[in-house]
Amino acid sequence: MSQTTLVGSVISMMIATAAGLLVYNISHKLIYRYQVSDLKDPTANLFRVVGTLVSLMLSLAFAEVIVDLRGIENSIEREAVTIADTFRDLHRFGVEDTRESRENLIAYTQAVIDDDWPSLANDTLSERAGRLRKLVEESVWKLEPANPVQEKLWSQILADIDSLSDYRLIRLDNALGEPPIYIYVIIFGLLVTMACFGAYRPQGPLIILVSLYTMFVGLVLYLILALSDPFQGEVGVDPETLELLVQAMQSQNS
Repeated sequence: MSQTTLVGSVISMMIATAAGLLVYNISHKLIYRYQVSDLKDPTANLFRVVGTLVSLMLSLAFAEVIVDLRGIENSIEREAVTIADTFRDLHRFGVEDTRESRENLIAYTQAVIDDDWPSLANDTLSERAGRLRKLVEESVWKLEPANPVQEKLWSQILADIDSLSDYRLIRLDNALGEPPIYIYVIIFGLLVTMACFGAYRPQGPLIILVSLYTMFVGLVLYLILALSDPFQGEVGVDPETLELLVQAMQSQNS
């Protein structure tokens, strides 16, 4: 775990714990101020219901961001496969005829790593990567197929290059994603749960239990929020697959 992630998770747990203990303290004082001493049994039932709902929604929210994360990882892998297929087909079309196209393709892939990824952290796409993709397409359009095999390869290459734009838009769409809307309901449910604890007098074991519970919820909430933007921070996706691909293409093109 990186230092930034560690600090973020610790701060999130501290905020959740502080908020939970504050609500618990206020609730306890209100209950005993008005001498409502017969609330323990009904509060215990309410606590179980609210606690179960909060746990269920927390699980659903976490599962949702994990599914979205796996989806963008699969999309990046498909993008890498498309680039690799394009490079291979260019090589099969003609080593010398497609040298410019292959060099542009390598430069485009490197630009995705160097420029697109930082830009996606700010919810945009880099202009440089877009220009290089266009250069790849233009260089392929200049090719002149001389036989049926080259004609088929040429059509496939153009189709693959066109799909690269779709993969860029998929990455942008995921970068613009928002946390699950019911994350606010989870926070409200956490505070209600802490209010239910107010029916019990503060004791060492109870305070420890409340603190551990709020720390865990705070940690999960931090992970949900961090994974909701997979291109920002150090918890989401990285361009490792594309980095390995660039190295492989450079070695084959040398």
